Amino acid sequence: MASGQEKTEQPTSKKLSDARKRGQIPRSSELNASVVLLAGGAATYSFARVIPEQFRMLMEDLWGQGFHTAFESPLSGDMFLVVIRHFFLMIAPTLLACMTAAIAISIAQTKGISFSWETIQPKLSKVNPMSGFQRLVSFRSLLELLKSILKFIVIGATGYSVYSSEHEAVMSLMRGAPSLTLETLGTLSLRIVLRVGLIMLLLSFLDYYYQKWQHMRDLRMTKQEVKEEHKQSEGNPQIKGRIRSLQRSLARQRMMSSIPKASVVITNPTHFAVALRYDSQMEAPTVVARGVDFLARRIIKKARRHGVPVVRNPPLARALYHQVKLEEVIPANLYKAVAKVLAYIHQQRYRKPH
Repeated sequence: MASGQEKTEQPTSKKLSDARKRGQIPRSSELNASVVLLAGGAATYSFARVIPEQFRMLMEDLWGQGFHTAFESPLSGDMFLVVIRHFFLMIAPTLLACMTAAIAISIAQTKGISFSWETIQPKLSKVNPMSGFQRLVSFRSLLELLKSILKFIVIGATGYSVYSSEHEAVMSLMRGAPSLTLETLGTLSLRIVLRVGLIMLLLSFLDYYYQKWQHMRDLRMTKQEVKEEHKQSEGNPQIKGRIRSLQRSLARQRMMSSIPKASVVITNPTHFAVALRYDSQMEAPTVVARGVDFLARRIIKKARRHGVPVVRNPPLARALYHQVKLEEVIPANLYKAVAKVLAYIHQQRYRKPH
């Protein structure tokens, strides 16, 4: 493959934004599962006394409402609501903790709430047997298989370690009371869940950073793609050049339209031409038109056509052109020279016969 077509460039912010809109966001399902498992285990451990208490109350309520007759006639609607209420109170802490953890970790991974219709739209490629086979034998499928094996090993090893450490307690359950048996089994189960959750949480962080790395790698761009995107974002150079040309043309038209209002045009005599406007309300004379060569000749021609005085003064014309931009007042170092020109024009007007 040619070097120009190799995807060696990091994705631009625009490509990352477009990928996010399509639902392509790096996320780790392992991290979600680990956090939810830990949250559920912690909530169950924290409210461990609630579950047997609610179960005891359930038995009392059912017995008080005629539980002994359940085998003789169908359960009533009231008894059904009692069962639902107690079961909800038993699972509510764990359920709420799992839901909160799932939402929080999803928002944390995607850096906000993100939804894309494109991810749920049906695509023929998803049901294509060849595409499915390629996905099945891909590196990612192998990696997912290895992660599944690792999870199985972690869960098995953790369960075995807890059982080994509590072997005597487990064996003594055969001779213990049923309530003690349930309590011990519940405690051991929670210990297994929490240990597995902590180990999987550590491994899932590695998976999350791998997913981010893989995401950036998949979105890499060629040098040509970066250039094309830059052109699209900055605009086509030809169009931008055309816009600048139109802007210059409009500015030149405005400049030429202000020449009839000028007080004097100072020339070089044809290489430079600077039109000045001054009246008693102004702080200092202002340049209303300026140009060289062809544009200078146009300024001089239009000034004469509208009766604006044209004065030949090469040093002053060059100084004004190089020191003063369009629609700027002249600097103080040129006051004296410009004042002499304006005074000369004023004298010439008064000498003309009326």
